[in-house]
Amino acid sequence: MLNWKDSARTLRCVVSLLGSGRVDHVFVVDNESSGDLRGVLEAGLLPDKVTWSLVELAENRGFAGGVNVALQQALDEGYDAILAINNDAVVDGRSASLLIDTLAADVTLGMTAPRILNPDGSEESAGGFLVPSLGISTHTSRTMSAPDFITWACVLVRSDALRDVGLLDEQFFMYWEDVDMSFRLRANGWGFRVCRDATATHEVSTNRASYPVAIKAYHTWSAIVFARKHGGAWWGGSRMWIGLSAVANLVRMRSGALRGLHAGILLSREGSIPAYESELRDRKFGRALS
Repeated sequence: MLNWKDSARTLRCVVSLLGSGRVDHVFVVDNESSGDLRGVLEAGLLPDKVTWSLVELAENRGFAGGVNVALQQALDEGYDAILAINNDAVVDGRSASLLIDTLAADVTLGMTAPRILNPDGSEESAGGFLVPSLGISTHTSRTMSAPDFITWACVLVRSDALRDVGLLDEQFFMYWEDVDMSFRLRANGWGFRVCRDATATHEVSTNRASYPVAIKAYHTWSAIVFARKHGGAWWGGSRMWIGLSAVANLVRMRSGALRGLHAGILLSREGSIPAYESELRDRKFGRALS
């Protein structure tokens, strides 16, 4: 689990996981740590059961860079499967059990995920679908089709699959790393599946309202990195998406979105690997968003 200046929701998520009866240990990574999270966790969790651990990072490594620290810890500890979950999501014990049983029943599966629900019970995602010619992804449900990718808001991953294909690609600061992972798993013969009977509730993120320029920049940056990496129709599709997005935001006079779009293009040209070491990102956004 990754935290970025959101100790209360991280504590809530850790408590729910440890109370599920199916989670042995929670590995928490605190991006750009202030030290506050450790005190919150120590005060809010039972001191007689050390079933969690915390890594405090001085820098902001984004999503892929931060989550990878916890994934590697779990792999080093020898766990057979690892649940990656956003700190603003909650999964109950029944759903955790269903995910474990789904992965155990099919050795060809590299990962499985629950349906992601909004707090009002409506469906946020039951797997994602792609339109390469337009450079876009969508979570609009297509019940007759297998998903092209599954979101990492909550996902159970087989450790052997991670050892085979590697961790999340740290060329991505945030966004599109989940699509890339699905591509890599499928290319190496691993399947993935949404367990429709399992659910996780995911709060509506406030980041879009709080950091609209950064959000647009990071999405654009990652979309271009993905297109460059996978090529084919994606390269032309990403240019199509950038053009349409620029026109739409110009017509609607959304200057922040246009600034974010331009910043994302510049970030992609910088080509920082890993993405969190980008000097341009640090200059433009500094501490804005993990």
